[in-house]
This record gives sequence, structure tokens and C-alpha cells, in this order.
Amino acid sequence: MELDKVILRAFLGTLAAICTLMAFTILGLCALFPSTSMELAYNMGMGKSCIHFAERAYKGTDEVYFIAYATEVAIEEEESSKIISCGEKFIEDENFEQYCALKGESYAQFIYGKVCVSKYTCGDKSGAIALACESLQGTFPQGNALVAVLLTSLKQEDVETVETIATKLKGISVEGDDAVYLQNVLSMLEE
Repeated sequence: MELDKVILRAFLGTLAAICTLMAFTILGLCALFPSTSMELAYNMGMGKSCIHFAERAYKGTDEVYFIAYATEVAIEEEESSKIISCGEKFIEDENFEQYCALKGESYAQFIYGKVCVSKYTCGDKSGAIALACESLQGTFPQGNALVAVLLTSLKQEDVETVETIATKLKGISVEGDDAVYLQNVLSMLEE
């Protein structure tokens, strides 16, 4: 009986030591290798942790990939506050345009749209409109951020925001396919 207790204590002590060592190892890896931790967290379905590690990796390296990854995961997770914070850092990064060019023609407007809609849903309507207008840069591409905010405000039956955006749309001057798309959006508002 006495021998069983000694064996049990030794076993439990060893098990506790192993668990403690594993915990310190995992914490150390997370602290030293946030990019690896980011990928592990994503693969394990831990979106919020993945965003956290991607932000830490970006802070440590200034590589645009990490803040883009954090923004994309925040969009996937529908975390509005993280979409805004990560998305704004991503947009402000000096390599934003180059990164977007690699991802495809509509990628920049997709990011702008998600950030602007998140700002709108979090109550920063004027900030959403301002950022959406800034994203146009003299163009009016299909699925742009201003249209995304417009559609969201129409869905919310937010007449004031719809009118503000309609006024902005009427002041836009573009040519070609952009002009056709702009006219279609304006026509939709008149219905």
C-alpha cells in the first residue's frame, strides 16, 4: 500500500514536470517564433490567436505579408475591430499597393471595402465614407469600397448615409467602364 503511494506520487510529480516543461516550451516558441505560431494557430482553427501572432510577426519584421494575413483572417473571423485595426495598418504600409498588385486587380478594393464596412458597422460612418472615397484614387472600379458602404447603408435603411454617399457619387468624374458602372449605381439610387 505504501509502495503504491510512492509510485503514484512519483508518477504525478513526473507528469506535472513534463506538463510544465511543455507549457514553457510552447510559450517560448510563441514568443520567439510568432510567424510559426501564427500558422499553427490558423491550422488549429484558432483565428483570434492567429491574428495576434500575425500582428506580432508584423511588428517584429515590418513585412507586409504578416499584416495582410492578419487582416484576411480577421475578415474570415468577422472580427470588425480587428478588421479595422489590422486593415488600417495594412493600407498604410508602404508596400500595400505592390502586395495588392500581386494578389489581383480587385484585391485592394476588397480590403478597403471590408475595412470601410467594418468602420460603418462600428459607428464611424464619416470615417468609412472618407476612407472609401480615398480608396477610389480617381477611378470607380467594380465592387469598390464606396459602393460596399452604400449597399450596407441601404440594407440598414440609413437614409442620411445614403444621401451623403449619393452626393459624393454625383461629384465623381470618370471615363470608360468606370463611368458606366458609376451611372448604374446612380440609376439604382434613383429607383
